[in-house]
Amino acid sequence: MLRRTFVRSAVAAAFTALAFMSPAMAADAPQLLGKFGGWAAYQFGAGANKICYVMGAPQKSAPEMTRGEVYFMITHRPQKQIRGEISMRAGYAFSKTSRPFAEIGKAKFSMFTGVAKGGENASWAWLESVSDEPKLVKAMRGGSTMTIKGTPNKGKLTIDSYSLTGISAALNKIDAACK
Repeated sequence: MLRRTFVRSAVAAAFTALAFMSPAMAADAPQLLGKFGGWAAYQFGAGANKICYVMGAPQKSAPEMTRGEVYFMITHRPQKQIRGEISMRAGYAFSKTSRPFAEIGKAKFSMFTGVAKGGENASWAWLESVSDEPKLVKAMRGGSTMTIKGTPNKGKLTIDSYSLTGISAALNKIDAACK
């Protein structure tokens, strides 16, 4: 679990760095594989270093507050034999005591934050149990709405609501691209 946390932290930093690339580096930018409802499928890199992921943004967020980018991701890293890795960026630094979680219907999935690592990691959360990742993906494929709740370092509990329309098609696209 700890090893995977370091990998997740590195990936979070890499996706953040993509936003600040020079035009020469843009050739290595993620390639859009398609948009499906509220979800987009991407691949990044090639060969043994290829990564595929889906990303979606919430349709609704409450309470209204100033935040950075907010999104939820499911990532495949074939070279690490990782499929369906769950991560989310809250757009704020979580509080040290925040215990974010995702809900789909009656299913609830606990998450942990990167607050202890500091920096950009403080804005990210991942599923507490790696064994829950396929369960959450399955619930997303069968659900209509996902809600994620978390608490910022300064402020009240936030509630982000994601439409799950298009998630199955987006996942199918990355499944095919990153076999």
